[in-house]
Amino acid sequence: MSYFAMGYWVLALSVLVSAAGALVGFTCIRESRKSVTARFRTVWLTAAAVSIGAIGVWLAIFVSMLGVNGPGETVFRYDVTRLLGAAVLSGLSIFAGLIFLGRTVQWPRLVGCAAAMTVGLALTMHVGMDAIQVRGSIELNWGPVIASIALLAATSALALWFVLHTWPVPAMGGAAIVFGLAVIGAHYLWLAGLDVRVDTRISVPDGEDLFTFLVPMFVVGMLSLAIPITAVLVAPDRRGVPSASASTRNEPEPAR
Repeated sequence: MSYFAMGYWVLALSVLVSAAGALVGFTCIRESRKSVTARFRTVWLTAAAVSIGAIGVWLAIFVSMLGVNGPGETVFRYDVTRLLGAAVLSGLSIFAGLIFLGRTVQWPRLVGCAAAMTVGLALTMHVGMDAIQVRGSIELNWGPVIASIALLAATSALALWFVLHTWPVPAMGGAAIVFGLAVIGAHYLWLAGLDVRVDTRISVPDGEDLFTFLVPMFVVGMLSLAIPITAVLVAPDRRGVPSASASTRNEPEPAR
């Protein structure tokens, strides 16, 4: 297969998209740690799951697929239902990893959440790649696929450990870039495990051209990041706000 038919700029763009989604997601997780109610914490974690899962993983992967062609310049077609299903799986896997994580490092819980997140991301890869339609057949070579899953597991565990700590913005930016490189690296490992066999006797399969489908999804995805960014900018900073009980204790007694 040809992985960079449109040039290496597609690879760079996919990493940047993944890093952008991850950075916004990490910021939302930091805001969730300041939330005083479970309801607002869940809202922030949902925003983080969408940013990291739908943008940082799913959208970034299919941006990179713009440069991927089959043998002999064979152009892939895609099943839209499976593409959208992969997006939902990606968001749910990140949410499952975050919602039970807690606020402090507890290793059994961290390992369990990382395992759930890994399974979800592996299913995302499988369903997304299963959306490819080609004149012929596609078989899996399990060696690269297992290596891809191992990289996803390491990425999940490190990302969950990272968000349990408070970091400055430059550190979160660096971690987001590492996350993007790891996700796209896992994707290309999975691609290396796809054995595409073209049979010109088979008619052109049904499905959509990826460029036609992805352009509006890219615009919507990038614009959707503005919602959590705006929410972060307008969210009150509660770090220096004393609790109500503390305020009551510190109030001077009235003069008698």
